[in-house]
Amino acid sequence: MTTALDTYLGWDLLQHADGCKRPSWIVDIKVTNDRALRPYHRDDATHACPNENCDHHSSFEETTVRIVCGSCHMAHVIRGEDVRHSTEPLRHLRYGLPPRKVAGLFLYPAEPFLDFGRLSTDEPHDFVVTATRVDRVTADDVVGVVQQGRGKRGGIQWAALAVPDPNGQYGLSYTGVKFAAATDVPRTVAGAAKWAAARLAEKTTPTGDCGHSADASPTGGVRRG
Repeated sequence: MTTALDTYLGWDLLQHADGCKRPSWIVDIKVTNDRALRPYHRDDATHACPNENCDHHSSFEETTVRIVCGSCHMAHVIRGEDVRHSTEPLRHLRYGLPPRKVAGLFLYPAEPFLDFGRLSTDEPHDFVVTATRVDRVTADDVVGVVQQGRGKRGGIQWAALAVPDPNGQYGLSYTGVKFAAATDVPRTVAGAAKWAAARLAEKTTPTGDCGHSADASPTGGVRRG
C-alpha cells in the first residue's frame, strides 16, 4: 500500500563529501544478463536457492547504478538482482512536479492511493500539503494531505487531513505524521485545501458541524495519510 506521504517521506538524500564545492551527480546504469550464481552449498554443483519460487535457476539479471560526483569524488554504487527499472514522465511518477498553491497552502502532487484510471483524469494525483513552498518536503513541513476517495454511490469526492498532531487519530503512524482533523465532505481539490486552511487557522480539532466526521471514510481515505 502506498499513500501520498510515501511519495515524499522516508527517502534518504545521497550525501557528498564535506566541503564539496560543486555538488552534482553523474548517474549511469548497467544491466548484466546471465550472471552465474554460486551454489548455496560448497559440495553442491547446482544452484540450490532456498526460495521455492525461484525462477532464475543458475543465472540472474544484475542491475548496477553508479552515482558519482566529479567534484568531491564521492561515489554511491547500488546493485540488485532482477531490479525493476522504468522510464516515465514525471506526471506518471508523481514526484518532482511543482506544487499547486490553493487557499494559501502548497499542494505537492503525490502517489494516489486510488490509482486505477487516474492518469486519464483531470486529477491524476493525491497531494501532500505544506504551509510554505519548500525544495524538499520533510515531515516537519507537512500540515495536511488531500486524497481522492469514493462516496457511497461511487461518486468522486476528496478527503483531507489537517492539523499535525503526534496524538492525532488520523493518518498512518509509520509515516511519522498524524493529524487531528479529517473530512470527506469536499467535492474538489480546492474545497479540500480550503477546509484544511480553515482548520489550520483555528488550530483546534473541528467538530461535526465543521465538516469533520470521525467515521467518514471514502475507501478508508481520511484514515490513511
